[in-house]
Order: sequence, then C-alpha cells, then structure tokens
Amino acid sequence: MKPKLKRFLSAPLLHFLLIGFVIFYASYYISKRRDAHRIIIDKSVIAKLNMAWEAQFGKMPNTNELKIAADEYVKEEVLVREAQLLGLGQDDEIIRRRLQQKMAFLLKDNIIVPDPSQTVLENYFKLNANKFSEAPKVSFSHIYFSADNSSNEKAKERAIIVLHRLQTRVSPQRAPELGDHFMLLYDYSNLGKTEAQGLFGDSPFTDSLYTVKENKWTGPFSSGYGWHLLYVDKKQDSIIPPLSAIKGQVMESYKNDKLKEMDNEVMEKLVEKYTIEFKAD
Repeated sequence: MKPKLKRFLSAPLLHFLLIGFVIFYASYYISKRRDAHRIIIDKSVIAKLNMAWEAQFGKMPNTNELKIAADEYVKEEVLVREAQLLGLGQDDEIIRRRLQQKMAFLLKDNIIVPDPSQTVLENYFKLNANKFSEAPKVSFSHIYFSADNSSNEKAKERAIIVLHRLQTRVSPQRAPELGDHFMLLYDYSNLGKTEAQGLFGDSPFTDSLYTVKENKWTGPFSSGYGWHLLYVDKKQDSIIPPLSAIKGQVMESYKNDKLKEMDNEVMEKLVEKYTIEFKAD
C-alpha cells in the first residue's frame, strides 16, 4: 500500500467522518422504522373521517361514531403499512392500474379549459353538427292482437282481417277496440327509436314505425307482445337544432373534446421525459 494512501486511511478525520456517517444512517433508519409504526390522527384526519361519514350516512358522526370511524381508519392504515413493508404492492397489476388512474385524474384536475369565444364555438358546431342531431320521432296509434288465447298464426290472421275492414272504408285514426287489450298505451306522441325499442323491443314493429307511409293503416307487424296494426299520423325526420337552442350542450361537448386534446398533449410531454427502449430478445 502506498504511504500516502496508508496515511489517509489511518487519519483520525476519516475515522470521525465514517463514524458520523454510520451514526447518521443508523439514526435515520431507526427514525424511519419508528415513523412507519406511528399513526397520527390529527385535525386533518378527523376532518376527512367526518366528511366520509357524512357522505355515507347523511349526517355528521357523534362522539361514539367518530371513534368507530377512527378505529376503522387505524386498522386500514396498519394493513396498508404492513403490506408496504412486505412489498406486496410490487408488480401488482391492480395497484398499478389504480395508481395509473389516480395519476390520470390528477393530470385532468390540473387542466383548465377556457370558455371559447362565440366564433370558436360556432366553428366547432359547424364541424361537429352531426353530434347534435335529434333522432327521428313518430306519433302513432296501434291495434294489438294477442296470441295468448290462440296460436301466433291465428292472431296474425285476425289482424289481417281487421286490416282489410279498415282499408275498405274511411278508417279512423285510432281503433283499439278492434283488437285485444294491451298492457301499455295505444297512442304515442313524438316517440324516438330508442324509446320505441325500450317499449316494443328490437322488432319488425319498431322498425316499421319509421318506414311506413303516414295516415293509413298498415301491418300486421310483430313484436315481443304479438301482432300490431299501425297508423302513423306524423313523422319528424332527424333535425339539427340551431346553436342558440343547444348552446349549453355544444359548450359542454367542446370543453370535453378540448380537455381530451389538452390531456393528450400533457401525456405526450410526460412521455418525452423518458427514454423508451424496446428489447425483443
């Protein structure tokens, strides 16, 4: 060993620094271990417990209920810390997904989308007008024929006979008495297709509401209930309302789209901070 290096290693100052480092690290380690086993319930924790209790039960907790909430908090904190000490969170897909979601929410919360000017909003509306179109609607009456007391074919035959009667004379716009009792309504006004599907299912009867000619009895058309004769007295094609009528809806859509755009930009900047290496082998 060279004389200079030997003198350096035997110097009291070096020994002092090494001993100091060992003491500092030991103190830090002991303090960290002690903190890992210390649970502090301060005013901020109590405030969160009060808010959580009020959100769940609709009222602030009394003294006994607050103690119950605090006990549950302690149990939860103990389990979380013990799991962390055992490294249970490492390579856990559920925890990774939860952290990813929380970070994504945090990024979005820090993004503020300013209100667009009238010109910007008008241009957005022109480019995305189809997003705001109102679905076709129909007003109609129907006559119902049930297969409950006969066969499906018999019910259809009865519907055809009634249809011929209606077509050979000046027919009324509604005639529910010519058919069977129906559990829902016989007459509907301004019904959209989604609503019609909810009432009559995805059936030939539902489809026919928007395709048959107006002001005449047609059918029979089947649904999950049975057979129907149909009289459509008014149809409204799909329309796009003026911006003035749906300004709030357009504004909300604009802000949602702009938020996605700004969120993507923030994400791209975060990705740029990292070096990405693909190693297939």
